[in-house]
Amino acid sequence: MIAAGATAAAFAAKAATTTIPILFITPEDPVGLGLVASLARPGGNMTGVNPLSAEVVAKRLELLRELVPAARRLAVSLVLRGAAQV
Repeated sequence: MIAAGATAAAFAAKAATTTIPILFITPEDPVGLGLVASLARPGGNMTGVNPLSAEVVAKRLELLRELVPAARRLAVSLVLRGAAQV
């Protein structure tokens, strides 16, 4: 298995092999980028996650609400780097 920790690495791995399984993480839309055909059925030898997808963020907020029910405010700080800066 190849673990690709950035979008550029995922593209490099995809170009390098069609047989070795590839697991990627990307802050961008993997379907829109052309890494996979769909999130439900990625197809080929690639699968991965977008930690900023609406589904994941919604679940994290749900868990946070369960853990800290008295919280009324939430601050989020993100630094997103483009593929050329990885």
